Amino acid sequence: MDQRLHEKRRVLQMYCLVCRLLLQDFDGGLGGCFVYIFREILYRLVYLIQEMRKQECIRNEDGYANNISCMALELLCDVLERTTSVAVQEVEKYLKFVINSLVPVTTLSPVLCEKVKKVFKMLLIDNKKNLMSGIASLDPFPDREEFYPFTAVKNDVKLLKGPTTLRQLMKDYILEDMEMLSGGHSGEGLHFLSKEIESNMEEFVELIESERGKSRNILSGLLMKLVKNSKLLKDTETLRELTHCLGVIGPIDLMILALPTSDVEETGAMHNLLQIMELLDQHLIDKDMKTVQATSQVLKKIFSTKAGIDLANKMKTSNKVELVQKLQPFLPKKKPKALCEELPEMNYNESLGAINQDELWWETAVSHEFWIIRLTSAILTSGAVNNNLLCCLKPLCLLRSEVCEFLLPILVYDVLSMDNAAQKEILSQQISKFFLQHCRLSSTKSQSGQESSSICHNKDSVRTMLRVVHYLRQQPRNQHGRSSLTVWDNNYWLDINYLHIAKAALSCSAHFSTVFYAEIWCNYQRIKQEEALKKSSSLSEVVSQSFTQDSQVDSLSSVSGEVTLNVQDLLLEAYRQIGDPDGVYGCGAGRLPDPVSRIRMYEHEGQWEKAVITYDIGLQQHSQQEVDLLKALDSFGSKNLLDSYLENYPNPKSGAIRNLIFKSAIKVGKWDLNMDESECSFDEAVHRSLCTLKHSQFSIVSTALDMARKNALDRLRDASMESCRCLYPILSDLQCIYQIDQAVRAITGQESKPLEDMLTKWTQERPSFNEFEYIEPIHTTRLSVLQVLPIQTDAVQVCMQKELLCLTRLAIQNRRYLVAEGVVSKLKSCEASDFQMQVDKLTEEAKLFWSRGEQNIAKHLTKKILKMLEQKQESNLEAAKLYPRVLSMYGNWAAETNLEDPNTIMEEYLEKTVSLLESLEEKGDTILDAYLSLARFADGQYQHIVNYMKSSTFEAKQNLMTKAKKEITRMQQLGMDNLEKDRYYRTLSKQSEIDQSELNAMEEDRWRCLKQAVQNYIKCLKHGDKHDIRIFRLVSLWFSNPTYADISGLIMINMDNIKSYKFLSLMYQLCARMDTNPPADQSPSLQKTLQKIIHHTAVDHPHHTLFCIFALVNAKRDSELLRRNAGSKSRLAKNSQTSDSENQGRIEAAKKLITQLKSDKQIGGIVKNMEVLCDAFIQLANFNVSQYSRETKPITLDKRLWITQLKEMDNVAVPTDEIPIDPTGEYKSVVTLKGFEPTFKLAGGINLPKILTCLGSDGRRRRQLVKGRDDLRQDAIMQQVFGMLNTLFHKNPDTRKRNLMVKQYKVIPLSQCSGVLEWCEGTLPIGMYLIGERDESKGAHKRFRPQDITARACRDKMVETVRASLNDKLKNFLGICSRFQPVLRYFFLEKFSQPSVWFERRLAYTRSVSTTSIVGYILGLGDRHIQNILIDTNSAELVHIDLGIAFEQGRILPTPETVPFRLTRDIIDGMGVCGVEGTFRRCCEKTMDVMHNNQEALLTILEVLLYDPLNNWTISPQKAAALQSLRDRMDTETSELNATKSSLVDIDAVNASVQQESQESVNKLAERVLLHLQRKLQGYVEGVQFSVAGQVNNLIQEARDPKNLCRLFPGWQPYI
Repeated sequence: MDQRLHEKRRVLQMYCLVCRLLLQDFDGGLGGCFVYIFREILYRLVYLIQEMRKQECIRNEDGYANNISCMALELLCDVLERTTSVAVQEVEKYLKFVINSLVPVTTLSPVLCEKVKKVFKMLLIDNKKNLMSGIASLDPFPDREEFYPFTAVKNDVKLLKGPTTLRQLMKDYILEDMEMLSGGHSGEGLHFLSKEIESNMEEFVELIESERGKSRNILSGLLMKLVKNSKLLKDTETLRELTHCLGVIGPIDLMILALPTSDVEETGAMHNLLQIMELLDQHLIDKDMKTVQATSQVLKKIFSTKAGIDLANKMKTSNKVELVQKLQPFLPKKKPKALCEELPEMNYNESLGAINQDELWWETAVSHEFWIIRLTSAILTSGAVNNNLLCCLKPLCLLRSEVCEFLLPILVYDVLSMDNAAQKEILSQQISKFFLQHCRLSSTKSQSGQESSSICHNKDSVRTMLRVVHYLRQQPRNQHGRSSLTVWDNNYWLDINYLHIAKAALSCSAHFSTVFYAEIWCNYQRIKQEEALKKSSSLSEVVSQSFTQDSQVDSLSSVSGEVTLNVQDLLLEAYRQIGDPDGVYGCGAGRLPDPVSRIRMYEHEGQWEKAVITYDIGLQQHSQQEVDLLKALDSFGSKNLLDSYLENYPNPKSGAIRNLIFKSAIKVGKWDLNMDESECSFDEAVHRSLCTLKHSQFSIVSTALDMARKNALDRLRDASMESCRCLYPILSDLQCIYQIDQAVRAITGQESKPLEDMLTKWTQERPSFNEFEYIEPIHTTRLSVLQVLPIQTDAVQVCMQKELLCLTRLAIQNRRYLVAEGVVSKLKSCEASDFQMQVDKLTEEAKLFWSRGEQNIAKHLTKKILKMLEQKQESNLEAAKLYPRVLSMYGNWAAETNLEDPNTIMEEYLEKTVSLLESLEEKGDTILDAYLSLARFADGQYQHIVNYMKSSTFEAKQNLMTKAKKEITRMQQLGMDNLEKDRYYRTLSKQSEIDQSELNAMEEDRWRCLKQAVQNYIKCLKHGDKHDIRIFRLVSLWFSNPTYADISGLIMINMDNIKSYKFLSLMYQLCARMDTNPPADQSPSLQKTLQKIIHHTAVDHPHHTLFCIFALVNAKRDSELLRRNAGSKSRLAKNSQTSDSENQGRIEAAKKLITQLKSDKQIGGIVKNMEVLCDAFIQLANFNVSQYSRETKPITLDKRLWITQLKEMDNVAVPTDEIPIDPTGEYKSVVTLKGFEPTFKLAGGINLPKILTCLGSDGRRRRQLVKGRDDLRQDAIMQQVFGMLNTLFHKNPDTRKRNLMVKQYKVIPLSQCSGVLEWCEGTLPIGMYLIGERDESKGAHKRFRPQDITARACRDKMVETVRASLNDKLKNFLGICSRFQPVLRYFFLEKFSQPSVWFERRLAYTRSVSTTSIVGYILGLGDRHIQNILIDTNSAELVHIDLGIAFEQGRILPTPETVPFRLTRDIIDGMGVCGVEGTFRRCCEKTMDVMHNNQEALLTILEVLLYDPLNNWTISPQKAAALQSLRDRMDTETSELNATKSSLVDIDAVNASVQQESQESVNKLAERVLLHLQRKLQGYVEGVQFSVAGQVNNLIQEARDPKNLCRLFPGWQPYI
């Protein structure tokens, strides 16, 4: 050993001499090779120091290893010092690598420590100013004295950059250069990150909330980085810190399915060569010198060829300057004297034979590394490779398997790109055989349970072959002949069976790829079936059946008989592993009767009792299902039964059974099991750590935890990098380890905080951020730790009981009632530590019974608790605090189920609860919920009375009362003697008195309930933000009772205590009620209160409020501007005069308010600037551009336009920006208006709206659509409704989990006839994608199905049967559909090549279709033709535009709309082979469920909108006829309606006539619409009430029914 080190020192001395000679020429650039030489010296010296660290004699200061390290450090210091004076930026690149590599050296010997400190001083102190960016990115130094000066420098630099947030720390770690992992990755950075997360848990929770659901959120990026690093790192201590960090993070639900990946992958030969150059560059600094030599040899060979010289020249002219500098020594000179000969070509037959060998591809049982090196080398030397540069790589391929893995897909592509049929056949056969053999072996394994040693069953080899297939798919095929190839053709570089590939992907946990390839196979089968049906002339029948076929998977499953593969089973398993909550239902779960499908559904839905029974039945045929049965028993919650069964389980026990034994033992607290001292499973290691913790054997605890950590780390390294769900079980396990480790540190004093602090932290409930199956093990482990702690104090017992309470709540929340019952039982067995704990136990038990539907037990138990609390509340403060909480709970239950008399419920429970809480000065959610409960109940009683007073029964009763009074009067007038003795008269009089007293009592109850509801809604809004959506109900009650001065008075008194931003969501409706001439019966205080609210809100939130007021002020502004034009007597101006006469009072009120606001010091300037901006927009909207109607290029703005003069409006926000509401009203970070670009474009259509570009203060350009002669108030209000619905969807756990929402855009009405809209960037109409804009050949239908007829021809065919009978229409429509097949599925193939991204975008599309469909149905949204629905090309979500036809107005068109929403074949085609089953249907049901459950809030919102006196949502028959006749002309150029100018004038006239309708008739229509909406929300369809599932099913059938579709007008294009 000494001799070898002696020789190494001798060589180092020579190396030092050469390096110091080179240092002298550093400033001269070393002939352009400076970057290469500096990096080479740096890495060699660091690698040498790291190598010496491993020597046993390193601590001996007289030893060779120590001496070598000192020499290397001295040279390193000299090199770095010299380089900082010449090229400091190069030092900065490698600063972190150097520092992290040298920190561990300081612990080896004092001499080495001093040498390292000298290097650090030179870098961090002497060159602090030059290296500030690099210093700021360094990991924290260890907390040791020798590092204090450097820590101080680092902290100083960080302070200069400002405070570092947790988000920034995570971002810095994510952006860390992967190259640094080669040797200098420090565990200190991970330790610091973990510590920061632990100590800033509140910030971490906020970060989780803000990032959840984002496809590229910082948390998923952090997890991705940590998982990648776990596969690259080797250092044990760093890996420990990495697993610790993951344990601190835990199984947070990211609410996304796929881990982040690149959306767009570059392709092409040049990109491949650049990637190869980067790979070679990395291997130049490899630790292994043989690899470096081989890499150098390869580079020399490459750049000695003509192709290599061309590549070098391209690199120099591209953006790869840094790469060129690193490879400078190998690049050819400007004038190369001679080129080496090109590689000789091999005989054609020999080359075919060289690659056509089964043992090369699949028929072998060698290691993966040997297989990939042999296969790649064989292809390189076969002569089949066309690119000679690739052939040069063989020396490196022989040494490094990862290079071969990278190269193999490129080589296969290179061979195939020659379009040689024989080569394609050979590669197709061999790759097909590989996957076929894999499927056979997988089938054999499932039957015998034995692993195969074949290369086809090696996961690394299978992943490599999957990468080959994926890479080929991304390359465009070579075109032959005139027919252009599409992205679909890229799937068939090889003739392979994609179902086999899907199976292989599933075995590698590549679940998105499984779905992707299975769908390709299904689509291929559909094409084959279609071709066969064309020959048999039965295609029309199949098309007819396709309208009722819910999923194509069912019909295709029987086709795949090869190797006993079933596409439905593959998809079912893939969806289950992905974690999509709805996907499994599209693959048979919930529909098919076979045991596998049913079990998957039971497990998916948590119906473990059914799963247990089904498994039990299956044991008769399949004994291997025993483990699954036992796992189901575990999830079922029967832990004691499971433990008893496992205790008597016969030997030998399989690995799965042993895992269950130890898992069960942990749950039941059994610590006397015999354990295997050798390698053990995770559960066994955790059990051992807990058992030894119980006996205070802390060293063994650490050993056991290390074993558990290693097991988790192995699973993490083997995990798929596609799906988030694959990581959650591992993260859950790591958090379990972290908790045990926490306890050990707390007990042994390794942690700075004592045990009590840890217990306090544990008792502070952290929100549950994932499914119960991942959260339960964490709580179970925590309970086990508390149970086995050697120190059992009262604090430990309190913590245990609180933990049990927390687990009970989680189980109830997740409907795991059997688990909850077991926890409650354990909780009851614990002696209550205090009175509150005793009550909490009983309360949770009552909640459990109530949740399970055992209401009588819950009611009895709650009354018992109330009685106990009532008795003790006088003497016990805790009882006094708990009593109103339990009373509130019982009151809510009573109100929910009408258990008692309404007056009793209100007075004895709800009012009493509020009174008690107020007396206790309670704050927070408890009292807010109490206020809401009382308000809702009182509101319900008020509504019940109002509905009764509107009913026919009440009307009949009033008629009888009137008749009785008349009869009494008549009898009195007749002057009959002894009237008082007349029995009839007495009865009549008495009954009249009774009826009158009942009526008076009803009126009193009505007023009392109204006042109670208003008061408590106000309190809800005043004292917190939890129930802000109740502002709608408050305003509804206020506006529906305008004569009650007391209601306005209540709002006026409390208005200053209600945050003004809460009124923003109703600002349009509040402004519309302003009036200088209000109705005579309206309370005067209403207008005063209204004015005060709007004024106050405008001052606090001008950017949100002022446009609403200006829309009223400028109601007639269009006509005023038009009159300024000489000789302009347009009909718009004339109509405006008559239509605005009724709104004059509102306009005057708005003008007065604006005048007041102008004089306000705070916002006066904003008001004046915004007034100018509105005028400029209105002028532009009405500016005549008819002469440019066919212009497609930018048009210069006329200098007469005021908008050209608007610049630097620093106090006005960009109008179309969605500005987040700032409750403080400060709005410091608002992007303001800097001006507009001097040109605009036309969007086309009848009114020629202008596309304007707005410049913001942030430097961004935003396009805006300025519309004239178009009332945008309806669109604005519909966007307002969408916003409220999104709030409801966000609050509901099911819809929030699925990220269901309606995509919005900003609409700003400027007047009655003009407005500005946010341009939906990155979207295109689905019609434009499917059938093109002007040229139909550019549409997807013609590109993917050129054999089909055109969309124009389809439309013409539909026009032929417009007046025909239904049967003729249907026959014609089916004929059209048989010749025009759907193609929207190709949108996702074209836009998203990565399987995970493809899956997420298609899922987002399907969810978007479902949400907008149900919302559109409820709101009666019509006119959903293919130009009115946009698709976002980035997220694939839908955006609905042109929302003028709503509230069932589409049904009164001349050709009525016969479908509830657009669900044509193309829309369904985009959802994939599962069609409307699975995701679409389930998301429809979840959306409908939210709308059913929130019908009260929805009706309240819509009631306020429908009764809005300015909201012109009705459509007259004349306007309906005009609109449809115009739209029936084919125009795919724009989403605007296609109409002539003369027609426009007619529509304007119709609009004016509609505006003159009396408010009374509008109110009647509004009442009718609300009633119809209510019926929809209650599940009624044509008089029959359905469940949510039944209603959704009925709507899907209606929307797809060809009998309905064929009756639509041709312009709707139902065949698309």
